[in-house]
Amino acid sequence: MSNNIKKSKTLQTSHEIKQNLEHHIHSITDQPEIFAQSPLDFSRNRKLSFETTLKIILSFGGQSLSSELLSYFDFTLQTPTASAFVQARSKIKIEAFKQLFYRTIPSSNQNKQYKGYQLLAHDGSDINIPYDENDPESHYTIGKFDKPVGSFHLNAFYDPLNKYYASVNFQKIRQLDERSSLCQMVDEFTFEKPTIIIADRGHESFNVYEHIRKSGQKFIIRVKDTKSNGLLKGLGLPQKGTFDKEVNLWLTRRQTNKIKADKSYQFLRKKAKFDYLPPNSKESYPVSLRVVRIKLSEDSYESLVTNLDSFTFKSEDLKVLYHLRWGIETSFRELKYALGLNQFHSKKLEFIIQEIYARLIIYNFSMEIAQVVALSAPLKQFYQLNFTQAIGICKRFFLDQTVNVEILIRRYLLPIRQNRSDQRNITKKKFVGFLYRIA
Repeated sequence: MSNNIKKSKTLQTSHEIKQNLEHHIHSITDQPEIFAQSPLDFSRNRKLSFETTLKIILSFGGQSLSSELLSYFDFTLQTPTASAFVQARSKIKIEAFKQLFYRTIPSSNQNKQYKGYQLLAHDGSDINIPYDENDPESHYTIGKFDKPVGSFHLNAFYDPLNKYYASVNFQKIRQLDERSSLCQMVDEFTFEKPTIIIADRGHESFNVYEHIRKSGQKFIIRVKDTKSNGLLKGLGLPQKGTFDKEVNLWLTRRQTNKIKADKSYQFLRKKAKFDYLPPNSKESYPVSLRVVRIKLSEDSYESLVTNLDSFTFKSEDLKVLYHLRWGIETSFRELKYALGLNQFHSKKLEFIIQEIYARLIIYNFSMEIAQVVALSAPLKQFYQLNFTQAIGICKRFFLDQTVNVEILIRRYLLPIRQNRSDQRNITKKKFVGFLYRIA
């Protein structure tokens, strides 16, 4: 795989990365008329300035709000009260954090690529939030007593080679639809270079494939196997073993006897979302796909749908690329447990979104520095950086530039364990209450 990955020739130092983040913080906080609720907000010289308030939110971890403030102000008597801080943060628009997130995303022109393509994995993750009885769209019930649980869904584009979030959007849990999220994100995203979008089975949809194709990009998406009741059923594909087949179809919403008898037509139900054939359309829409079944183990296979050509991207390439998608799953875990994404400091949804963007900003900041460390000098054979530890070091470096961040990160290595697999044990978890935080 390493022969197919092209690395950047330009590396910033950790201090340059920090200066870039500081520059954009200054740029945003110097424009309260745009990013504050009122042009007069933060106009007076106070302890909690626009910039200080924003930096405090960026520094948040899993402590209580009062403990976070004490830590930021080094336990001095000048530490503001939690009440004063809440008043200050309420003056900041969500747009300030959104703009800071997008302005500090690493340029794709300086990153590692696979055969000249940027990789973007798309997936989503539920985020536990405080229960709000006045917002039924943001909670569901669990257990035999139907206990209500607050939840918010984060959808993301993630670059698994360079370990950063490239774009995000949010959905309330009752409005959850990862397929529509992917279509929307593809339509809105500015692609700087040829890109391969990688997604799991939850994105199996002709509508998704066509949105990506019309954007001029490539995709690899896992689908249910031919034996399942999914998209591949009825396409005449082999039921056993591996294969690599081109499939040409006509999508239609009509059900005439002639169409039913023709295997080249695929009927779309009236409720099936396909933006290029309205529900009552009598037209047909051509679709071409490459379907590949690859072998994972002695008795395990997975099926992938792609629009990559078979000459440049063999089935083994697709296997490698789809495996890289796992990086986004790991990143969600790091967001939640290394950066405390499950531990918010308010019940207000606006403040929660502020903190989600803040965690994403610090995650990208930390991973960009960690990538510099990993590429600046070769690591010991069979070892990799401990990215969870790197996040903690980079968070401290954000507040204290005297931290020797690159040397510290290199001290913490983990052995690379090849060909590991484990059954995912997914359990519903509740929001960590405000009374149950570390001191």
